[in-house]
Amino acid sequence: MSLSVIIPAYNAARYLADTLNSVMRQTVLPDEILVIDDGSTDETAAIAESFGPLVRVYRRTNSKLSATRNFGVQQATGEWIALLDADDLWEPHKLERQLAVLAANPTADVCYTGRIEMLDDGKTLTPGKVISVADPRDIRKALFRNTNFLPSAVIVRRSLYLSTGGCDPKVVIEDWDLWLRLLHAGAKFVCCPEPLVHYRIHTASLTAKTGMIAFQSKEEIYNRLVYPYLPRSTRWFTRNKIRSEHEYCAAYVLRAGGDLSQAFHMMLRSVLRAPFYYPYRYKVLAHMLYTRFLHRNSPAESRQSLAG
Repeated sequence: MSLSVIIPAYNAARYLADTLNSVMRQTVLPDEILVIDDGSTDETAAIAESFGPLVRVYRRTNSKLSATRNFGVQQATGEWIALLDADDLWEPHKLERQLAVLAANPTADVCYTGRIEMLDDGKTLTPGKVISVADPRDIRKALFRNTNFLPSAVIVRRSLYLSTGGCDPKVVIEDWDLWLRLLHAGAKFVCCPEPLVHYRIHTASLTAKTGMIAFQSKEEIYNRLVYPYLPRSTRWFTRNKIRSEHEYCAAYVLRAGGDLSQAFHMMLRSVLRAPFYYPYRYKVLAHMLYTRFLHRNSPAESRQSLAG
């Protein structure tokens, strides 16, 4: 089974050496590693080139993530493609475990793994939650809710990736869009449930804008690739429940990005839309309400009101 690793990279000099080292330490090495430098202005390409002949480096004019990843897959020679973001890391036996599962399931097209979140505040990298993934027998139900697994956790058959068009450059959450299109194309999914990927979350870059953009992208993908495939008898109920979940996720990012007012209203919409779904939201909403009360009644707010 020939395997190519595809790493799109843009100004990734800070992370890329660690990422490539995690690939070079694999118990089963890939046949090639393609680093696609997407118009970087730092030392990204030079760092990649320093890793020797196993790494092939392509320098391109900036084309953004999806187009860059697609270009890498087109240049690859392997039957299988392991996707990897330039700031994520792999456990040493990640490829070995996935290739064994694929060998045991010769009709499979996609193999994914679990992950652990790594919180990066710009100074330190702190382990976060371990994120489990769905059993392949439930993959349709799982993907009809959300992304479930990430690009860095995936090995995919190259021919299928190309025949379905790869990542859509017009879509923000391009991975969820791709997994759903693969699903509808009849792809067979298999899984290594253990957290073999360290997924870096850049907490300092979470903004209200990214929260709203992601929410809008989820809505567009759901309406196009999920809603039409739901049973007519349960569409309305299912749509409300999932939209409530998307609103909850958006509220979390909005709060992390500092827009407390919009986060509160998004969380309130989530609760009102599906009041009996995910009870933990009530605790979060109550905390948001308490925070708003303190903010509005702080001495600084009172002085501003008097001055006005």
